Amino acid sequence: MRRIDCHMHFWTLAMEPDYSHWLSPERKVLYGDYGPRDAQPLMAQNGVEGVVVVAAAASDREIGYLLGLAEGHDVIKGVVAWLDLTDSATLDRLPVWARHSKLKGIRPYLENLPEDDWILKPELDPAIRAIQALGLRFDALIKPRHIPHILTFVERYPDLPVIIDHMAKPDIAGGGLEPWRRDMENFRDLEHVHCKLSGIVTEDGPDWSPERLQPYIEAVIDIFGPRRLVFGSDWPVVNLVADYTAWIETLGRAISCLTRADQQNIWALNGERFYGL
Repeated sequence: MRRIDCHMHFWTLAMEPDYSHWLSPERKVLYGDYGPRDAQPLMAQNGVEGVVVVAAAASDREIGYLLGLAEGHDVIKGVVAWLDLTDSATLDRLPVWARHSKLKGIRPYLENLPEDDWILKPELDPAIRAIQALGLRFDALIKPRHIPHILTFVERYPDLPVIIDHMAKPDIAGGGLEPWRRDMENFRDLEHVHCKLSGIVTEDGPDWSPERLQPYIEAVIDIFGPRRLVFGSDWPVVNLVADYTAWIETLGRAISCLTRADQQNIWALNGERFYGL
């Protein structure tokens, strides 16, 4: 079965200040360089033929870095970049970056902002309209407390393709199935909203188990259906508690109840369609 990993990160300590909001020597397994040459053996082992690389830095310098990697590695099918949505000068450069065929989307770090409803600020409208006009997608990096505000956001921009990263990071370790599931239910009929099956192993913690993840995966299968779910690994962040192969095997078992066609949609086709790969 074909697989496209729609959520992978590459970074280099040569740009360490740009990752300072999250990367430090204390995160030993992550504190190093991670690039395509590190990922490709794991991809080959698990039948993953391409990736979408997602921003890890809060700096537009990273856009050039990731697009440069994409130019040199065919395995990178798309890039989702961080962008300062409040900076007019940055927005002026966005059309230039968008000429690169592999720039597919924009992702602000909504989970780290002090205001849960930050994305609803009226002054962000020009940036959102520009993203939409350029045919880019919007990755929503949120936690459960942000879901009501993202719901308002996606209803405000019905023509903007939006994907919820990491299933909105439910508190699996704390048994937070509800009200997360109730709030996610509001996305059921919003066809322009997709959801990534990624990043939830770390939300369960070091003693994670497939059994604890299963109800959350079943919930998004029910809400979004097999045509709006996209596979991602969140590698190398997944290495904090697991590894690449363990997550793929766990997800494979979790969706094994679906038809082979529906599984193929999740593993590759939905991501290719959503990001225009």
